[in-house]
Amino acid sequence: MLLPDAPVIHLPASDTLPGEDAPASPANIGHRVTALRRLRALSGDAKGAKPVVVTSGEAAARRYQQPEAFDAAPPLIRAGDAIDPESFSAQAVANGYFADDRIDEPGEIAVRGEVIDLFPADAGGPVRIDIANGKISAIHHFDPVTQMRGEACDELEIGRAAEPEEAADATLLDHLSPGIVLFSPQAEKRRKRFVRLAERMAKEMKIEVGAVSDERWTEALKDWRTESDIDHEDGSVIEAVPRFAESKSTARAVKRFLAAEREAGRGIALIGSERDLRFLRVRLKEVLPAAHEITDIRAIENSENSGVALIAAPLDRGARNKQLTLIAAADILGTRASLQQGLAAAQPVGLGGAEMRIGDLVIHESHGFAEVLGLEPAPDGEGEVIALKYADDDRRLVPVRDAGLLWRYGGDSDSVKLDKLEGKSWNKRRAAIDNAVAETATSLIALAEERAKLEASVMEPDGAAYERFVAGFPYTETADQARAIAEVREDLAAGKPMERLIIGDVGYGKTEVALRAAAIAALSGYQVIVAAPTTVLARQHLDEFTRRFSDTGVKVAGLSRLSSAAEKKQVQEGLADGSIGVVVGTAAVVGSSVTYAKLGLVVIDEEQRFGAADKAKLRGNKSVHLLVMSATPIPRTLHRAMIGLQQVSIIATPPARRQPIRTTVSQLDDATIRLALRREKARRGQSFVVVPRIADLADMREMLERLVPDLTLLEAHGKLPGAELDEVMINFASGKSDILLATNIIETGLDVPRANTMLIWRSDRFGLAQLHQLRGRVGRGRRRGQVILATANEEISEATQKRLRTLATFDQLGSGFAIAGADLDQRGGGDILSDAQAGHMKLIGVELYQHLLEGALRRARGEEQRKWQPEIRTGAAGGFPPEWIPEEEVRLNLYVRLARLKDREELQAFEAELLDRFGTLPDAASALIDRARLTMLAIEMDIRAVNAGPAAIAFTPLQEKGAALKAQGLVPSDGRWLAKDGAPFDDPAAAAVSVLEALAEGD
Repeated sequence: MLLPDAPVIHLPASDTLPGEDAPASPANIGHRVTALRRLRALSGDAKGAKPVVVTSGEAAARRYQQPEAFDAAPPLIRAGDAIDPESFSAQAVANGYFADDRIDEPGEIAVRGEVIDLFPADAGGPVRIDIANGKISAIHHFDPVTQMRGEACDELEIGRAAEPEEAADATLLDHLSPGIVLFSPQAEKRRKRFVRLAERMAKEMKIEVGAVSDERWTEALKDWRTESDIDHEDGSVIEAVPRFAESKSTARAVKRFLAAEREAGRGIALIGSERDLRFLRVRLKEVLPAAHEITDIRAIENSENSGVALIAAPLDRGARNKQLTLIAAADILGTRASLQQGLAAAQPVGLGGAEMRIGDLVIHESHGFAEVLGLEPAPDGEGEVIALKYADDDRRLVPVRDAGLLWRYGGDSDSVKLDKLEGKSWNKRRAAIDNAVAETATSLIALAEERAKLEASVMEPDGAAYERFVAGFPYTETADQARAIAEVREDLAAGKPMERLIIGDVGYGKTEVALRAAAIAALSGYQVIVAAPTTVLARQHLDEFTRRFSDTGVKVAGLSRLSSAAEKKQVQEGLADGSIGVVVGTAAVVGSSVTYAKLGLVVIDEEQRFGAADKAKLRGNKSVHLLVMSATPIPRTLHRAMIGLQQVSIIATPPARRQPIRTTVSQLDDATIRLALRREKARRGQSFVVVPRIADLADMREMLERLVPDLTLLEAHGKLPGAELDEVMINFASGKSDILLATNIIETGLDVPRANTMLIWRSDRFGLAQLHQLRGRVGRGRRRGQVILATANEEISEATQKRLRTLATFDQLGSGFAIAGADLDQRGGGDILSDAQAGHMKLIGVELYQHLLEGALRRARGEEQRKWQPEIRTGAAGGFPPEWIPEEEVRLNLYVRLARLKDREELQAFEAELLDRFGTLPDAASALIDRARLTMLAIEMDIRAVNAGPAAIAFTPLQEKGAALKAQGLVPSDGRWLAKDGAPFDDPAAAAVSVLEALAEGD
């Protein structure tokens, strides 16, 4: 953005390691092939601008195909081009694409009649290609989550999802004309390390070395100028500009600095978002009298204007050299700066509902548990019905208009039995559940009213002191992280007790949110508790909090079972007299002998690891602010958040350069263990080997010593003395061992960026949240992590297989919330208002429980409840024809969604989605949509029955509506109102919709 006309090309490293059999991801291949293809095209333009290539040490170490291998232009399609869907799909598959039913990842293609969905491997999002009469009628981008289309594009270049087949025997520099090469401090080290790894793996696996040797790299580099050459030529040194936001008077600090820079003859540019630049132009108008906007940083050197140039671009810190000074808006505004042009809307908290599949258990609201057999043609030949199997192999056919009565059961199918179709058991259970849910709803409303009366401390710290604290964070906040921080800050200043849940994967920045909250509280004069479930995690937090608060004047102390008696006494005295502002520890921070002078905030990290009694103590005073953090909150906590008992912030944005963790489920064999551990050692990394029980450690240690005798080994488990356990963890984190053999005690609190491989033995004996937490221990640096979920050679239950499949499926970044939702779905949430582990959610599933609870809450508030359903008779029932939507489960879930829509606005959006995803609606689909719209209008206008035929349409109102119906030209007849036309109605249902729409508009 600073050099808008310059060709800036990002060439990422491959996301595979030397010796791996699996290919790189399609997105990674697509970006690399496109970058190299673009370099090839630019090399033939002698008069064009020289490219700027941004890459890494690992990418520089790779061997590449010769430049001419990238001569072939990728397929290009345009609106108006002739296209044959089958041939196009075959060509895409030949280029590395994968044919799928639904498109949500790069390198996938789906062909559905006259609609082709394609996710180009080198693009940021998928496209939808509409076909009419054998030609492309339109190309649109679309959202892979909502499946709704966005902006149109006239043409599309489809990047390859597979590498060229030619031999890779060239260096990266062979693709470029000699120029300047700049290395970051670690880039050359990483290049050499990658070369050593490739050589080691080639020797062990007897394969060709997949990297450029040091000798060949040096030879290729000889015609290039390096950074040291440039420094020697002009003596230019780059240095940071001051952080003005930390000054007592920001405006005066900026004014003095700008005056000095002008005196030194430097060109000056202020860079930030458009919003921040507008604000600063007004706020600092006396300091920036001659500010002017530019789009290219090179314009400053050629400008005679001595004022400050304004450039709209994301920049988190400024810098200067001999000729130029760049000031970031964030240098002046601090945390109030917006590096993004606008944060996306926060994620809604709730389960969108897992899709219903054939073979799933469902609950029919009136008939209980059944198994979904699938869709069948309706007995009358009109559309489809949903076939359900009950006990004794009884079947029930459910019209698709009643699909909303079916609720998926996500729990263990072995724990429930199918109901008898004509039995009374379900009715009795349903009555008991309804009564219990009604009691819960009444209690929830009383609890909400009680909480609304509570007051809490208003926390507003000194701005300059807070900005100085924030400056200690060396990274740029992700969008979700920035939003969570802003929400916490608003909560703490609101005067009401905060109870916020922060959900975010391991390593996604929850601790920084806690640090900001603690700083706001401590700098406002209040004490803070930071509670962690283990001494290891408490020690890690203590080190970080101590470092960050070191220059603030706030004293930080630790308190846990490892603290000596003298230390405990000293800390307790400091907390009692207020001299200690932040205490970090285990549940000992709320021991019986601990008192606080002015407690204002409690932070609970990894709350799922605390027992109920400890959590109750920590939550303690309801007027104290509470911040709870978890990667995978327990089902009850997540459920409390979903129904609004506590605020929620979701951090789903991964840190920069964080990669998904490759997760596989397999039976264990010697070759797999040896290869995984040796490969990690070869790239100077470390590995975890995790077992479910302490009793399993000896056998696993013996196996490891036999398979990898040259690798060093440490052990960690819960029976080690606290000091010894701490020493083991610290030694491993500092790189003093290749492998840490441990139980799940390492689930939290260990941050080892070099650890990228984990083997979990007997993974079937771990819980879903445990496995996700363990997986979060690897891949915390810039390398891709690998987790092998190993099982024994024995049969495991379907529920366990489902748990492991869930973890393998949700292997993308930020999947902790999805996994927590799946855990809630499979286990239930317990009782919301008590510590009981079993609850009605477990009995009937999450989705039906939420539906019943929402209805009970409305009744408890006294809201009017509709107890009738209109009777609609229009002839054709309608449906989604299989030739239009071939996938049976897709049609099934669309029927369920349609039946659950609440109003005409949602129906209109649903109809637009159908058109968007599957093309023009056939008559049967239009009839089904019209029937749904007619039902909504009838409810809206209190029409009890609609009978529509070619000769007339009869409306039966629930109450007197004579004048309004007469105004629409309807004629009364035996308690009904008739609409007639001179000729028969071609589409009675559509005509009935028109009458009721006119009635609604005139109402």
